[in-house]
Amino acid sequence: MTDSANRANKTTVVWSIAGSDNSAGAGIQADLKTIQSFSTPEQPLHLCTLVTAITAQHSSGVDSCMAVSVAMLHQQAMALLKDAPPAVIKIGLLVNKLQVLWLAEFLQELRQQQPELLVIYDPVAISSSGSRMADADLYQAVMQHLLPQLDLLTPNLPELEALIKAAPIQQAVQQLFEFGVKAVLVKGGHDFDTQSCTDELFVSPQFRYRGYPAYSHQISLCSPRQQHQFNHGTGCCFSSALAAALALGYALEDAFVLAKTYINQGLSQPVAITECSGTLGHWGFPAKPEYLPELLTENLLPPAKAFAPLKAPLGLYVIVPSVAELQRALAAGVKTLQLRIKSTDQALLRQEIQQAIQLCQQHDIQLFINDHWQLALELGAYGVHLGQEDINSANLATLQQAGLRLGLSSHGFYKLLRAQQLKPSYLAIGAVFATQTKEMSGKLQGLQKLARYPGLFPTTPLVAIGGINQNNAKAVLVCGIQHLAVVQAFATAAEPKLWVQQMQQLIAGAQLEQKLC
Repeated sequence: MTDSANRANKTTVVWSIAGSDNSAGAGIQADLKTIQSFSTPEQPLHLCTLVTAITAQHSSGVDSCMAVSVAMLHQQAMALLKDAPPAVIKIGLLVNKLQVLWLAEFLQELRQQQPELLVIYDPVAISSSGSRMADADLYQAVMQHLLPQLDLLTPNLPELEALIKAAPIQQAVQQLFEFGVKAVLVKGGHDFDTQSCTDELFVSPQFRYRGYPAYSHQISLCSPRQQHQFNHGTGCCFSSALAAALALGYALEDAFVLAKTYINQGLSQPVAITECSGTLGHWGFPAKPEYLPELLTENLLPPAKAFAPLKAPLGLYVIVPSVAELQRALAAGVKTLQLRIKSTDQALLRQEIQQAIQLCQQHDIQLFINDHWQLALELGAYGVHLGQEDINSANLATLQQAGLRLGLSSHGFYKLLRAQQLKPSYLAIGAVFATQTKEMSGKLQGLQKLARYPGLFPTTPLVAIGGINQNNAKAVLVCGIQHLAVVQAFATAAEPKLWVQQMQQLIAGAQLEQKLC
């Protein structure tokens, strides 16, 4: 098999079932541009289209909309199934009840062949200019027949109200869950009374995707409202960006962050066709921190000031389970350590943590205590490292005021965004590769994902963790990461001092190259 054939085998197929916009600002034309923005040679995406309607539209409205017959829709689908079955389907404009009935039956049959299929529906029926493109009874058919086949529904506020009459958002979402949809993302762009735009994602426990853990949760992302007329196609592009990120293997909450960032980027750099008309810009995978949204969190207040910065770069960051292993690391020349003790014996914990702190203070070593922040605070530790699940229970304000450094674990864009807003001393990203120390099903980052983080989170030191060893360390550093955390690789090193020297040289060389670039 040729190299090009091997690359083609890695391509992930996305379908867009939507209308054609001859002005190319919305519909399948916008979907094509969006999917292409997320596609790379390393992780190629390919968009196939099923056209539901032909529209004649411009910046001021839709002059005409002609529905494609169900027979023609079926022929398009059958043709694509022969060599381009989808991993993700994004649905846009559906014009009439017949299309809804056909699609609901088709999706039900397709799921039997492809149980991992993910289906997203952006329930557009009226254009942003106010032109109706769908029959008046469309949403009734959607509620009765299509919702049970959907994983994610992405209505804006008027569309949500049309689906569930005059109900508060959370109550409306709960009713949609009862109809069978697994997750709902409510877009807040039509709430024109505010200076910001808040989008809310509601996920039911029934949502399943690629091994990610199932649990009920709600996430709200907010960005400043961008007031200009070059915003044609934002709804289509939002759902397409979600589809693209999910097709690349991102968790739903990470796809949400990426889609919101992509829209912010496109609105900040729109395409002006005339003085009064234009579209969202499509400039590639989101890569600049200024386009990241703010995460609105309940019961999670960031400290008034940032946590103290690191005294020195983390560099090689070795995680050890005991003082005995810590002493072995000190003898090998390690300058940054984390003590991760899994024992529940309080006397042993206090003894080990106190001894570790004293040893590292004597050698001017940066030592982080994993999890046990109360003991770390009491015994005068340099820093603590917490997982995301520990953030709500820890007294972050007290830790910050005491001058402790804080490191936080993260497993994707959403967790990084959440952690960064707490102003930590560093952020840990993992697991990069499979590891024996923790079960990370659904959370493996891989090199392609890892390479995306430094550009979007440039102000906080990022340390990669998970399965890193001497054989793959350089590949991790090439991703723009400057700090490496290791567990097993150091624990099993036959010659610890030589191993540490070689790893430190690798990291120093990569840091120098990144500075020169």
